[in-house]
Amino acid sequence: MSVDIELVKALPIFATAEDALISDIASNAVLQTIPKGEQVAYEGMCSDWFFIVLSGDIRVYKMGESRKEITLFNVARHESCILTVFSILGDHQYPAFASTQSELQALMIPAASFKHWVDKSGSLREHVFKSLSGRLTDILTTFDQVMFQRMDKRIAQFILNKCPNEDDILHMTHEQISHELGTNRVVVSRILEAFEAEEAVTLGRGHITVVDKAKLVEK
Repeated sequence: MSVDIELVKALPIFATAEDALISDIASNAVLQTIPKGEQVAYEGMCSDWFFIVLSGDIRVYKMGESRKEITLFNVARHESCILTVFSILGDHQYPAFASTQSELQALMIPAASFKHWVDKSGSLREHVFKSLSGRLTDILTTFDQVMFQRMDKRIAQFILNKCPNEDDILHMTHEQISHELGTNRVVVSRILEAFEAEEAVTLGRGHITVVDKAKLVEK
């Protein structure tokens, strides 16, 4: 197992890391390519690897007994999953589910090596704490939206986040949006049809086009 040391040095997480850390990571890490739609983590599993996304995207989500899903956050290029960190450092089982949203390439680091260097390296430890803070904010924002915001406002904000400009197209089905927001497809469809009647969006098969951004902002 080994990867190009220059690849490791180029990653933001290791920007100020010690030479010994860089060398050890390069010697022990592996590169892995995972197809789109693969389940890469599930609730209750043990995390044997810490990973950094090199390209692609991972959706991390919770699933209820009724199999209703809600997205907690996404892990994008040069990011890592803070729940994996939680699982490794605390010797806990992984508390959610994760799947690839596109073909993924990741740098995989053995959990024991990562845990050792978090203990030894101040720069790595600082990066982990900053990531934890950011992700905690994301999760608390999601909780606030679920508990206190109307669903039409949440859907409007979701569309605006994905499509900040008029005439932008969101390539997602109503069911996919319902999984992101923790509701059911019927509710999403009803609200989107109301948005279309108000001429805020137009609906097509598997896509939504923003027609009037201001009307979505007003929700």
